[in-house]
Amino acid sequence: MARLWYNTFHDVFSHRGLWLFPLLAGIFWFATLSTLLIRWLAIGRPRYPGQVNPEVPFVSDIAAQTFQPVFIAGCAATGICFFGTVFAVHHVRYSPRFYGLIDDAWWRQSLSLIALVTGLAAAVSLVLLSIFDTVDAHSRHQYMLMATFGGLFISGLATTVVWWDQARGRAFLGLRKWYISNTILVICQFIIGVTFLAFMYSGNMYVSGILEWCLTYMGSFWLLSFVGYTREGENPVLEEQGERQPLLA
Repeated sequence: MARLWYNTFHDVFSHRGLWLFPLLAGIFWFATLSTLLIRWLAIGRPRYPGQVNPEVPFVSDIAAQTFQPVFIAGCAATGICFFGTVFAVHHVRYSPRFYGLIDDAWWRQSLSLIALVTGLAAAVSLVLLSIFDTVDAHSRHQYMLMATFGGLFISGLATTVVWWDQARGRAFLGLRKWYISNTILVICQFIIGVTFLAFMYSGNMYVSGILEWCLTYMGSFWLLSFVGYTREGENPVLEEQGERQPLLA
């Protein structure tokens, strides 16, 4: 099981532009949400026929009624870049051209492969849920929504566990702050997600609608936080090595 990731991909893709995947994923998702929200506000915050949330429309409610092509295009672009992000974040860990942890623990490399597979499932499900809108294909939309969140949760959790060593012990210079920021966002998203479900199933649709928008917008910042993983990996230096460098060159 040694060198599991390296033997699978053998540094097949180690371009220095890997950091573009999380950057574009975050931008595409933020732009997609903002387009839908601004459009809804601009036309007077209407209530649509069959709107799931009668108080504050969910993202899917607006997407099903206006600008669905924009939603599909945004989800497709975000899904592709998200899968690229998952691959990039794990590949830089094991690639000798980046952090070079080729002989990392087998369970971490196995978790990385699980994160990659579930990330692909989440990306595909995101595209499909945008096609199967909540009005014309409500059941299929719900299934794809659950698959998307399930894939995101497993992929995000696996990624957090794999990089846990950067929060404790030997860490690469500059990477610890990115890992901590990313982990805080994961925890916040989990708390907001649970709170959203609690309010929705208790019948408080106004609060649940606001929480859903907060949750989805926070996802764009979570994606952007992965930029640091890939950028710092271009010239990795262990913290203790950085501390030993002279103050004046």
